[in-house]
Amino acid sequence: MVKNLISRFNDSIFQHPALRLLYALSWTALITLVLVQSSSSPVVGPAAPPGPPTLEREILLTSGHIVAFSILTFLWWWALSPRSTHALKQAIIIGLVLGIVTEWAQTLVPDRSASWFDMATNTLFIGLTAWLIHSKILRKQD
Repeated sequence: MVKNLISRFNDSIFQHPALRLLYALSWTALITLVLVQSSSSPVVGPAAPPGPPTLEREILLTSGHIVAFSILTFLWWWALSPRSTHALKQAIIIGLVLGIVTEWAQTLVPDRSASWFDMATNTLFIGLTAWLIHSKILRKQD
């Protein structure tokens, strides 16, 4: 039953290359908006609580970076070519560039600033996701 479900998904409309690219582009646009928006008056999501950051808030925000950049790396690899190591390298580059650009863009928003910790988190989880894709998916295809 599980094999039939996976087979149907692999043969489904979700696998069309144009749609895979649309998913990757849409996710990229969404996380760019979320990462670059104002903390006090966001377009998406609730406003950040005023005052000094709490440990709980920092854990939540870091978790957001982990999820966002892990999914970003997977979606770009999947959109470019889900059987290719070259596509994985491209996905890594896209993730790293987006992480750097969004951190820099935060310096242009009045109530935001760049964070080396966020950039390190993004980089670490782009790398971890790429390693998982390479070791768990690409090696099995060889």
